[in-house]
Amino acid sequence: MEYLNYGAVGNGRTAALISNKGSIDWFCFPDFDSPSVFAKILDEEKGGCMSVNVGENYTISQKYVSHTNMLSTMFDSDEGGFELVDFMPRYRVESLNDHYLPPECYRFIRLKYGKPRLKVIYDPRINYASEAVMHKVGPEYIKTYSSINERDSVYLYSSLKLDDILNQTEITLLNDEFILFSYNLKLIPISLDRVELEYERTKVY
Repeated sequence: MEYLNYGAVGNGRTAALISNKGSIDWFCFPDFDSPSVFAKILDEEKGGCMSVNVGENYTISQKYVSHTNMLSTMFDSDEGGFELVDFMPRYRVESLNDHYLPPECYRFIRLKYGKPRLKVIYDPRINYASEAVMHKVGPEYIKTYSSINERDSVYLYSSLKLDDILNQTEITLLNDEFILFSYNLKLIPISLDRVELEYERTKVY
């Protein structure tokens, strides 16, 4: 087996393995002992992943945000550059006297300069890739579910156009954007302001 260069992000409940190119290649969801939804690390063709792909003219580097378990992947080229920050929220809520650690993973795309271009590859494979999946696009999210049991589902929210994600359309990045991968249907609106708040709370924690 070739050397595997991966970073990990987690919240104490589960964790995702993210390649040095910014691809989530292993993720058991919503818990450590749950079946995988991304398993490309085991099977390139069948395992499934969620990646942000760029052209060959990009240089990609990776490091953790200082003193955190938040993974920063930098994409740089002459046409533009951006940062992809992956994290799973975890912080203490004093009113509950407990920690907030929802089953969700944020991908915070932060424009640095220019007009970089990218494609989002969203290819979940539920239950260790043993079941075919279906996608249902709503006004605010993509619901991905097992063809065997629709209740076995996950949700993707994004400030990017959902059809562009499903169709793997090339996107020119003009602003900060986000992708939220959630086990549950969200009951509150998800906006960039909300993502930044979760980012700051988790970073401080």
